[in-house]
Amino acid sequence: MSNSLLYLYEDAENNRLTMSGVTFADFIMSIGSKSALLVSGAAFKTVKHSSRTSFHYVEAHEVEQFVQSSDVERFPLNAIDIRSSHSLDVLTDVEIAELLFLMHMKRGMPSPFMTSVDNEWAYFSEQDGTQATVYLNDWSSVEQVLSTLLQQKIRRELRVPTASPLTAEILINLRQLLQEGILIDFAHTRQSMFTRQTTIPIYIAGRYEDMHVLKEDLETKKESIVLRGELIHRKKSWSLELR
Repeated sequence: MSNSLLYLYEDAENNRLTMSGVTFADFIMSIGSKSALLVSGAAFKTVKHSSRTSFHYVEAHEVEQFVQSSDVERFPLNAIDIRSSHSLDVLTDVEIAELLFLMHMKRGMPSPFMTSVDNEWAYFSEQDGTQATVYLNDWSSVEQVLSTLLQQKIRRELRVPTASPLTAEILINLRQLLQEGILIDFAHTRQSMFTRQTTIPIYIAGRYEDMHVLKEDLETKKESIVLRGELIHRKKSWSLELR
């Protein structure tokens, strides 16, 4: 799906967020993660290898370089934050098996949050920016993630170095729509030179697991994808008008 679209669907029961139009670099910035990473999915060039467990990992101070690498853009990625790379050296066989299950099946047994490495999130993506599934241990951080992702998207799509902040009221209202699956269509942003107003359409799309199907349904104007409102920028501030 085009990166000019931002799709977010929440499954609060499982602390799970499905996203499209969000890169791994975007996600790391939105969550403010400062931890080392356990990664799998491809033969990444910039990772280290744990001889004891055969896991691949990225040290905390190398994460920024890793997320910007071309390998992350090109290959599938499974990643979780870990307390430190040293925690891999003391894992039991059962804990190694639990982590292998999580990284391979993209779900926990029963939880995606492991006391063995103290991870706060788990991230799975087949193609960077197209589709990702994220589990967040602190579900209250969803609003922070939403706020940061939107600000990043607005700056990138509207090509402005800085963007007016979104109010708490806007974020609360958008947050309430996540369970219905929101689709923010930056590709059809309207900008008026006369009124200096920018209008971004927001749709309710429901739950999608295949973003290519979502794109097709949007293009064919499927009835289940409903225009729900507009994010409007005028007089140096944002407002949200819902229908």
